[in-house]
Parts: sequence; C-alpha cells; structure tokens
Amino acid sequence: MAESAIRKAEKNDFSEVALLQKTLMEPFMEQEEAERAGYASKPPSWAQQLRVSCSS
Repeated sequence: MAESAIRKAEKNDFSEVALLQKTLMEPFMEQEEAERAGYASKPPSWAQQLRVSCSS
C-alpha cells in the first residue's frame, strides 16, 4: 500500500496518500473504499520483489 502511494505521490498524485491516511485512522473499521482499492487483497505481482527495511 505504501509503495503504491509513494509512486503516485512522486507524480504529484496524492490521492492514494489521502486514502491510506484515511484508512489508517480507523484500521479496525470496515472501509469499502479501501477494499475497492485492493487494500484487503494479496499484494500485486510487481510487489513480490520489494524488500523494505525499518532501519534508516
């Protein structure tokens, strides 16, 4: 989810950032918009090679 939001934001499209923020504000509520965006789905195939780290 974050990677998709980052990629769009780099193109000055912050719609995914806004949806992600809205979703994370109420993480335990059912959210149709987030589900339509695929947040409850398995990761997309392009994301299988991503490696992330919390250390920065």
